[in-house]
Amino acid sequence: MNIKQIEYFIDLSTSLSFTKTAQHFYISQTAITKQIHNLENELGIPLFIRDKKKVEITPEGILFLTHAKSIMNEINIAKQVVEAYKRGESGIVHIGFLKNSDEKLIVGLLETIKKTYPSIVLEYRAYRRIELIQLFNERELDLIIMMENNALKGPSLLLKTYPLVKYYHKDTSLESLPLLYDTSTEYKNIDTEIEQLLLKACMKEGYVILQKFMDQSPYCKYLSSSPTNKTSSLYLYYHEDAHQIIHNIIQILKKHAI
Repeated sequence: MNIKQIEYFIDLSTSLSFTKTAQHFYISQTAITKQIHNLENELGIPLFIRDKKKVEITPEGILFLTHAKSIMNEINIAKQVVEAYKRGESGIVHIGFLKNSDEKLIVGLLETIKKTYPSIVLEYRAYRRIELIQLFNERELDLIIMMENNALKGPSLLLKTYPLVKYYHKDTSLESLPLLYDTSTEYKNIDTEIEQLLLKACMKEGYVILQKFMDQSPYCKYLSSSPTNKTSSLYLYYHEDAHQIIHNIIQILKKHAI
């Protein structure tokens, strides 16, 4: 049994004419007759009653017709799914982002993708810096969101630039505190937990220089902040030779401000 045989059978069950079905598929009547005969032999049942005056579908044929239509419907759905995937309109996209990123930006980005391509399945998770870079370079992640980093291989899309501020305990003098961490320096290649840094600042061990969106952290209720003349940029990194679905996402994010 093959798809063509099922297509011929469904058409013949409606036309009840080997001639009309042959014309519909632009093949000879003999070919249609042979394919229906082969299908009947494989099923072991007669599908049609033929005589010189007319063609009638058998009770067995009516029973098989329901299933034949179901099979063709599933095949058509499968074809549509594949075509949508080839166009980059469906499939699974794995997205990783840096822990302690701008949560409003992350949510906005994911919502934009889901709204534009509702058939895309998004798998997303927050990672530590070194793990995020490793998974991206090993192609375990399709897209990653993190601060600019030279260890990343692939093109990128600038999402947002943030001012950097100094965070320190409210009851201390900034001038008396040592610098514990500056995200704009070579520290960016160190797998540092931001929560631990903010906790150290809460314990008056020093001050840290981080993005302004860190104000969202619960630790910051214990901290003061002061501006710096530095900035830090958040990027979306992707692979140049990625599937069409990734390039579609990049295009919609370029058009829609996050």
